[in-house]
Amino acid sequence: MRQKLEVTILELIEAMTEEWELELDEDISLGNKLIDDLGFSSVDFVQFFVAIEDEVQQKLGFHDLIMVDGKYIDDLSITEIVTFVEGKLNSSQIEPPVAALVQPAKLDEQAKINSAKVALFQKAIPIPSAPLPVTDKNPPAIFILCPSRSGSTLLRVVLAGNPQLFAPPELHLLSFETLTQRKVALNNEVNAHLLNGTIRALMQAKGCGLEEAQAIMADCEQKGFSSKDFYYLLQQSLGDRTLVDKTPSYAYHINFLKRSEANFTNALYIHLLRHPYGAIRSFEDAKLDRLLPFMQSDTFSRREYAELAWLVCQQNILDFLKAVPAHRQFQVKFEDLVCQPTITVKQICEFLGVNFYPTMLDPYQEKSQRMTDGVEAVSKMSGDLKFYLHREIESNMAYRWQQFHTTDFLGDDTWQVAELMGYQRV
Repeated sequence: MRQKLEVTILELIEAMTEEWELELDEDISLGNKLIDDLGFSSVDFVQFFVAIEDEVQQKLGFHDLIMVDGKYIDDLSITEIVTFVEGKLNSSQIEPPVAALVQPAKLDEQAKINSAKVALFQKAIPIPSAPLPVTDKNPPAIFILCPSRSGSTLLRVVLAGNPQLFAPPELHLLSFETLTQRKVALNNEVNAHLLNGTIRALMQAKGCGLEEAQAIMADCEQKGFSSKDFYYLLQQSLGDRTLVDKTPSYAYHINFLKRSEANFTNALYIHLLRHPYGAIRSFEDAKLDRLLPFMQSDTFSRREYAELAWLVCQQNILDFLKAVPAHRQFQVKFEDLVCQPTITVKQICEFLGVNFYPTMLDPYQEKSQRMTDGVEAVSKMSGDLKFYLHREIESNMAYRWQQFHTTDFLGDDTWQVAELMGYQRV
């Protein structure tokens, strides 16, 4: 099998790169690196992985290959890819069909998340300052509010397919009063890729290249722009389009959320829901706790961190939205988005006051317009790279978690919030 796989994968790469005019001393070989030697971009990675899955007729879970210890890899050799594919095909790691949730076993109540654990988790979250009063607010904007791993990347890209909207990758702006604070906090080995959302947004909004966008960003940082100032600069470049900001980390503290009301006129809010088991499973899969400084202790297990993150974020969002007029907020379930996409997206468009476009339902097309192409290579992308390993909206994404969670481990507080959102206790 190994030799056949080597030939197949080399042929796929040669077919992809046939018109690239590569300047290689020798033919493409197993030792070549995809980025350093062949110049692969993030989009090329995705297309290559999809081509391999088509060839072997299996979903292989490439996310496990391109993310290690919570960080995206810097590069991959062809040999590493062959070894990965061979291992997947020779093992039982291919996911079985979704099975119904079995009768849940009961956990010791002390092992579950309770109010004391929630208080301990909240204590570890840095407390941001309350929003500063402003005399003039920015034009209206749209905010997607949700915990991490709720399907917000899919929703963002769907909305980015609407020519009346401008929905860039995660901006990470409300979390900071100024761009200087933002750069100091994020410009490190673990989080530097989170700075790329504003760069990609500038490239799209101003129709410029990477270097020019980086120069604009650096100039704004040097001049001491507030985050509100930068939002305004971006909005001024959009014409009639409305800015959409989806950055799940805003929900970790209500003061982040309050900044949207303080800085924008009549902002609209899409509250994205997902069953806690689905979000928890995705959080664990992505090892998201390794990316957040306040989760860098062994106080809780990864699963506990995942449940606490879902619960606290949802509580903050619900508390925040109590002060927002009902006509400026809209709830949508991830499960409805993937199982009934046409109906759900039409409802979202009606709420936002924009036209519905059928092309919105094909989020894996128009990569440049929807800003799913990143700014550089795969290791530099912001957001959920796992999104890019799909080819269409897949309804089975809604309940994949049922393969893995056969024990009801959620605490009562979590179930109370979930039930408020229409999810039934198992």
